[in-house]
Amino acid sequence: MTRLSPLPPEGFFHGVDAVFTDLDGTLTTGGRVRASTYEALSALDHAGVAVIVVTGRPSGWAHAIMATWPVSAAVAENGGVWYWWRAGRLHKALALSPERLAPLRKQMFRQAARVVRQVKGTKLALDTPATEVNLAIDWNEDVHVPEADARRVETLLRAGGYQAVRSSVHVNFWPGRFDKLSACQKLVTRALGGDAKNLTPYLFVGDSPNDEPMFRGFPRSVGVANVAGVWAELVHKPAWVTRE
Repeated sequence: MTRLSPLPPEGFFHGVDAVFTDLDGTLTTGGRVRASTYEALSALDHAGVAVIVVTGRPSGWAHAIMATWPVSAAVAENGGVWYWWRAGRLHKALALSPERLAPLRKQMFRQAARVVRQVKGTKLALDTPATEVNLAIDWNEDVHVPEADARRVETLLRAGGYQAVRSSVHVNFWPGRFDKLSACQKLVTRALGGDAKNLTPYLFVGDSPNDEPMFRGFPRSVGVANVAGVWAELVHKPAWVTRE
């Protein structure tokens, strides 16, 4: 049962082999990663607890994170792209083949243009050139519109035949049936040598509707305090919620 408590359930963090964590609104504070947060990630890595960043942000972000952060793997574009270290080499996989993506991306850009025209004040996210699979409509990063407008963006994109879900800053959309959870299950096998059907040894931390598949799939899941803003719309909620 989810508890709004300063302390997690007894034994909640015991024996955690890896921490999967969202980025925006979870690792960031006011849009930036604090030095203390980076130090905490480094401490986990030093203690032998693998850290995997799981974000809706572009593939280019994940590649940079893999090169500069103390992490073992990274999932980008809501499961569209994932990276992991193995035997000193950086590996990469896509949820869709490049051959399929080329024509689909053209259709997605046309859809994004239509939606932006319909929902005034939104725009294609500035980091779009770094994407490979999904696209993002900015509603709360470089522009700011009411969350009701972000929900309307989701509705329009889904009506166009896409998967669409918002984070704390963007509405991401993509073709195909993948999500953050499906990518992380693959990474459990490829990067951690674990059982994709048993996520009990791992912890997930997130805050947004695009984290809901992770809340559903990870028995040990944490929502940071700002998840309260989307609580009512989450069918699958985190097992525990922080106060800050």
